[in-house]
Amino acid sequence: MPTTQRAGNSTTEAALLSAIRDRLRGGRYDDALAAVPDVGALADRMVAALPSVKHEADELIGPFYDASSLAAWRGVTRQAISKASAKGDLLGLKIGDGSRIFPSFQFGPSGAPLPHLREVLALLDPEHIDPWGSALWLNTVADAFGGTTAAQALRDGRHDPVLRAARRAERAWLADA
Repeated sequence: MPTTQRAGNSTTEAALLSAIRDRLRGGRYDDALAAVPDVGALADRMVAALPSVKHEADELIGPFYDASSLAAWRGVTRQAISKASAKGDLLGLKIGDGSRIFPSFQFGPSGAPLPHLREVLALLDPEHIDPWGSALWLNTVADAFGGTTAAQALRDGRHDPVLRAARRAERAWLADA
């Protein structure tokens, strides 16, 4: 691994460890930590929360999880992830090798999908024809969302403007079809 990349990782790693220490020092988690039987398993779950897939679309809509890392973070099976994607509860994007990757922007801090995500996805792409287009739509800054993305607006609890914009997009795309 190049030295500059490792140095960057060391800086990020140090910042992450510092942020974790700061949160633990508040004493808010003392009881929870005392009840943790396996600190290694807890560390594994925390690391699983880090998106690990590198993809050429990282700058636009990444970073990404693969099904295995997302399942580990959420504490479910890969089959549950696949089923949620097929139902439209999660945005899964097919890549060249046929596998699916999952943009991290669609999840809250606990790993749960953003509120109203399923509803928005159903409006944007009810037949699951263009999930990449939906991902771009959700992760593009727009005035309609106060200069943030639709995903950020959902995260902030501002689902009404996102649903209105998704309905407008749905009508426009249906008119073009």
